[in-house]
Amino acid sequence: MTILESALAIEDQIKEYRHHIHRNPEVGFYLPKTAAYVQEKLAEMGIESEICGGPIDDAFRQKFIAAGFPDMAESTGVVATIGHGEPCIMLRADMDALPMTEAEGLVDFRSEVPGVAHMCGHDAHTAMLLGAAKLLKDRESELKGTVKLMFQTGEECGCGSRLMIDHGLMENPHVDAAFAIHVMADQEVGTLGFTPGITSAAMDTFMVKIKGKGGHSSTPHLCIDPLMIANQLYTTLNLLPGREIDPRETVALTSGKAGGGTAVNIIPDTADVLVAARTFNRDVTHHMVERIPEIVDHTVKMWRGDYEMLDFHTPSTYNDETLCEELKPYLDEVMGEGKVYNAPCMAGTEDFGYVGDVVPSVFATLGVGGKGAAPMHNPGMFINESMLPYGSALHANVAINWLENHSK
Repeated sequence: MTILESALAIEDQIKEYRHHIHRNPEVGFYLPKTAAYVQEKLAEMGIESEICGGPIDDAFRQKFIAAGFPDMAESTGVVATIGHGEPCIMLRADMDALPMTEAEGLVDFRSEVPGVAHMCGHDAHTAMLLGAAKLLKDRESELKGTVKLMFQTGEECGCGSRLMIDHGLMENPHVDAAFAIHVMADQEVGTLGFTPGITSAAMDTFMVKIKGKGGHSSTPHLCIDPLMIANQLYTTLNLLPGREIDPRETVALTSGKAGGGTAVNIIPDTADVLVAARTFNRDVTHHMVERIPEIVDHTVKMWRGDYEMLDFHTPSTYNDETLCEELKPYLDEVMGEGKVYNAPCMAGTEDFGYVGDVVPSVFATLGVGGKGAAPMHNPGMFINESMLPYGSALHANVAINWLENHSK
């Protein structure tokens, strides 16, 4: 049987994996139920696994609390290996859900956790990698090296992969290359896209708490109005891309949260502004990261205020051009002639970029919907589940052939 035929033969099992994870979503870095389920299913296949995670330091935690995420003291990524020796290729799936409510009547395995749902497809990613694990374990004696499975937490936080790397993900055994798939609900079903080079935007986030001096609105001269400063800061930062960045480059600067205060006649003591800049050119990224803190400092102090600022940075995801060329035939073999194409760079951010900064990597998108379908992060996002075994087959075929091509 071909890899795809083997994957299609276990399609019901892959769907069952997804349905269980979809009904039991968890948000953030700490996903104890999801991690336990993944480890249980791997053990049933005869695959040993371990938690790749641990305590999250306080400084890191405070950044995510400021960004609106719940406090998470620990991360619970899962790592497993199949095969033995060198070289080693890593396959990645993310496991975390989103803090949002799924539309009613969409599926009969709807989320059972209020206000939490898998509306970005990470349940499908985990299911597809579990399916790939089964395919690879059945062929373990044929593997010319090691396949490492990375089940990641906290992708929606922008740094789950970084935490796993910090906890030793890339060693024991040392990883030489990596591959990841993301389902796309608004991409034509049955297609696979990838972008050689930069494939997703970097995102640099700045969380500013402005400190003023509160008082009665009838005596503004006795106060330092943090809301006025926040307004000035918002306006000034939005001028930055148009005045200091080449018009041929792209910068998406957004303040997704701003404000403060309790009543119309009270000038508050503090106000908050959260700003994120998405960029593609690494020189542009560097300029924005350098200039935003300078503008914050000068604007706030110009109006006699003070501030505290936390920042966080997720790199762009880079697809190694040589690896893209090498993997293309293995992807074609599963998807079929004309179904694999060079896709445009994504405007979104994907924290697989931390992996791509360490080893040659490829990040691909699998079409599970089409034009007019609800997009990712939408309450009505829907996945055509017939593509799940294709995702499993893609993972397995890439791993088997890459190891064969790089065996010593």
